Amino acid sequence: MNTSCPTCSKAVDPVRARHVRVRDGKVVAYCSPGCEQAAETKPTAIPKAQPFALDSGPVIEIVRSRDDAEDDADSKGSPKVGVNLAEMRELDRKHGRAPTPLPIRPGRKAPLIIVLVLLVGGAGALVAYKYLFSNRDVSASTQGARTDAVAVPVPPPVVPAAPPAPTAADSVTRALGILATNLDSQSPRVQRVAAAALSRTGDPKAIGLLATALTKETSDIIKLDIAYALARAGDKRGRAALVAGLGSGRRDIKAAAGRSLALLGDARAAQGLAPYLGVTQLRLGAAEALAYLADPKAVAVLDQLRSAEAGADDAKTSPDDRARATIALGFAGRTDVIPELHKLLDDPRFNAFAAHALAKLGDPAARPVLLDQLAIPSLRVDAARSLRVLEPAFDATPHLPALLAALGSLKDTEQVQVAEAILLLAGEATWSERP
Repeated sequence: MNTSCPTCSKAVDPVRARHVRVRDGKVVAYCSPGCEQAAETKPTAIPKAQPFALDSGPVIEIVRSRDDAEDDADSKGSPKVGVNLAEMRELDRKHGRAPTPLPIRPGRKAPLIIVLVLLVGGAGALVAYKYLFSNRDVSASTQGARTDAVAVPVPPPVVPAAPPAPTAADSVTRALGILATNLDSQSPRVQRVAAAALSRTGDPKAIGLLATALTKETSDIIKLDIAYALARAGDKRGRAALVAGLGSGRRDIKAAAGRSLALLGDARAAQGLAPYLGVTQLRLGAAEALAYLADPKAVAVLDQLRSAEAGADDAKTSPDDRARATIALGFAGRTDVIPELHKLLDDPRFNAFAAHALAKLGDPAARPVLLDQLAIPSLRVDAARSLRVLEPAFDATPHLPALLAALGSLKDTEQVQVAEAILLLAGEATWSERP
């Protein structure tokens, strides 16, 4: 259907017109650019519809297409119409016109095609992912296998061999060296203690130092300690000083001198201690000292104290005094007190003394307690001597490492104590005969 140009009223085919405008919601065709431009300056005149001209152009026949009818059915079931493109092209060719472009509508198969493309692409991506990662794993495993194949075995770390266990002879040598070094200490007390320990071996320098200290010492009690060490080493000057102490006007000096002589096995100790057996406050101490000589009078006093019940014949006898009397009887050689001494091993106040008494009696029950006392500095020396008294052939090897470690103490007096304990445990048996 033809329309006329709104400007000049010339007939215009709206399908083929090159100059068109949309005005008031309608498509308006112009015959020329001038008419199109002129229409902008005046109101648009809507041309009247012209009857269809038979010779206006080729007739476009709308032909029903089977595929379009099947694919483009609307929701109401009415089929869509299609355009016979072949006939349109033939008409355009006969009239010498350019091919008429027709809008192309996408069919309903397009979404399905898109979905198929996405599925195919996703499957391809999945295959590529698996291929790449599986190859990487294979490469890694292959590389690991190659590395294992060419790897040089790493030798185990070299662990230094443990040092050999110290022998008794080596330990004694070291202990002697420590004591000899402390003889030159700047402290007179350290010199004296080191000389007393070393004098057990008969060392001339130690004995000479003790003899010199005996003449210079001003304390009567300390002088008796020096005299005892000299006498234990076999020096007559020490025993003479102890005997002289028995004649002292001081009771404490007389008792200390008598006890030292009793430890040496000197019967002259009874001269100074026997008078105290009749004194209630002093008899237990005197009897304990004389028990080392197994003095009959002292043993009788000890038996009396041991059997006395508190509040009976002797109201002054306490459980502690009875325990002390029992221990002293053990030192006197009385084997009948062994069961009571066993009980005292469980008493922390008396177990050390009970163990020494049992060692004197040769009872092996003392051994565990004495071994524990080796780790206690104040009890170490006496425990070592009692172990050697209990077992003259005592094997000190298992206990030497701990003692040698303690020998490295920064305290010089503790070094001396440890060194003396080593001498008593691992040295000659004669060194441990006397306390």
